[in-house]
Amino acid sequence: MDLLPKHKYETWMWVLLLGIAWLAGTGLSVWDQDESAYAAFAWQMRESGNWLVPEFLWSEIHRKTPFHFWSIAVSYALWGVNEFAVRFPAFLASVGTVLLLRYRAVAVFGKPTAQAAAWVLAANLFLPHLIKISVTDASLLFFETLAVLSLIRFFQQPRSQEQLYFVIGTAGGLLVKGPPVLILSIGMLGLILLFSPERKKIIAFHPWLLFPLAALPLLAWGRMAWQTDDGAFIRWMIDWYTVSRVNNEVLGQTGPPGYYLATILIAFLPFVPLLPKAFQQLFSRYSWRHPQFKQFMLIAWLISGWLIYELLKSKLPAYALGAYPALALLLGQQISLLPTYNFRRQNWLRAGLLLYLLLCLALGLGLPFAAAAPVGDGFLFDNFGINMARFTGIGFLFLGIMTAVFLLRAQYELAFRSMLAQSIFFLGMGWLVLMPGIEKLRGATKEVASFLAANHPEKTLLLSRNFHLPSLPFYLSTQAISYEEATDASRWQQQLAHPEALLLLNSSNFGDFQSAVSQAQFDYHIVYEQAGWISDKGQLTTWYVVQAGRPTTETESAAE
Repeated sequence: MDLLPKHKYETWMWVLLLGIAWLAGTGLSVWDQDESAYAAFAWQMRESGNWLVPEFLWSEIHRKTPFHFWSIAVSYALWGVNEFAVRFPAFLASVGTVLLLRYRAVAVFGKPTAQAAAWVLAANLFLPHLIKISVTDASLLFFETLAVLSLIRFFQQPRSQEQLYFVIGTAGGLLVKGPPVLILSIGMLGLILLFSPERKKIIAFHPWLLFPLAALPLLAWGRMAWQTDDGAFIRWMIDWYTVSRVNNEVLGQTGPPGYYLATILIAFLPFVPLLPKAFQQLFSRYSWRHPQFKQFMLIAWLISGWLIYELLKSKLPAYALGAYPALALLLGQQISLLPTYNFRRQNWLRAGLLLYLLLCLALGLGLPFAAAAPVGDGFLFDNFGINMARFTGIGFLFLGIMTAVFLLRAQYELAFRSMLAQSIFFLGMGWLVLMPGIEKLRGATKEVASFLAANHPEKTLLLSRNFHLPSLPFYLSTQAISYEEATDASRWQQQLAHPEALLLLNSSNFGDFQSAVSQAQFDYHIVYEQAGWISDKGQLTTWYVVQAGRPTTETESAAE
């Protein structure tokens, strides 16, 4: 029994729905911290002509190897400087990863497994978020998947074209983010050398030649970047992205062993009923003396792309993303075997179904509570948003129950479609309804820049402190608003004395400003006031644009 969509009209219907779910939210304002910094790096590269060292205000810790910034800059040339252009490269990379799994995995894992795996990855609950928050990981995953599938295909049937694809994948991964692609590919080669009967093919693979070839683009960029600033950026990057993350947690980003297992359960939630059975079959039937090729490669992929990261102190959900195609293939195998299963009689299937229902219950009930939870002295969602969160939670839980019913009744075609529908419903509601409902709060820095561009384009904005929000200078820059930092409270009065100056504050330092100007008996008025939410800190705030002197218009009097 083929559980996948059979007719082209049904196939294209699901592709269209997944496409909507993937693209939903790509026009929303950029996110602090990483995405706004990356968008700003790309903008600054085009403006300055310095394509080697990424630079932008308040963005130093987000600097990386440059491929992602280059791709956004090219996207700006195609679409203009806007949020969709920031996310378009991540969208292309994610589509490319699914297509790699669909077509290049066939030779090793078979067409039914590869097709099912592509659907599983497309309906993943985590991967689409890397499109809506355009960080480096979507591009990294594409290059990692290209490199790993090329390596696996070579060890199945040695061909020089697979070595070429491996070099391209490794080179691209290095230019996107550096070490992760090496951890994955070298880890797999090490496991092959130690445990696989195919180890003799390592000689024919020539990794001692392929890795240096793959490193050439990175080394060429690194040499030119080193010459730009006498090596300051390269030395910083080696310490920040390699040494610090191996030995310590970074910016509080840590977690216990099992952290990535939890993220995997959430990311693959619609397919969790099959996950325990998938792992049980993978390991219970494995023979270390005579390992089956596909099983061994999947285990090596999972160890190198996932389990290694469980041992590091520094943790973020995307670190183990390189193992997601392997997990999709593992689940794809189970989907192709699903018609032979009986969920009422097999313990591993019953355990998976119970775990699935508990997770659906937790998410379905937890989402409305999270939406209604107070944030500081206020709330993030209004009544409509809270009601939509309730609807989303109930709908997600309902689809989970329907999936369970279909599985217990052995209606596997309906169960698979229910899994797809559950993912599409959750992503669609989240990014078409819930996130737009808080867009004005979350995009407050964009609102401030838009107000200034429309009403005071000729004035200079003084930034009263380092707000650590790259989205603010990004939107100011792209809307041609002049700005400079004015962080000395004792000089605010002097700086505001210039008639063409405006001062930007928020709740964090507005009280200090009021104290400073009251002691000096200095007149000022609020030109603009905007409520906002600082997403990376989970805090509500209010932004104030102030000007020296008394209000001169009714509008400014009302604002005050």
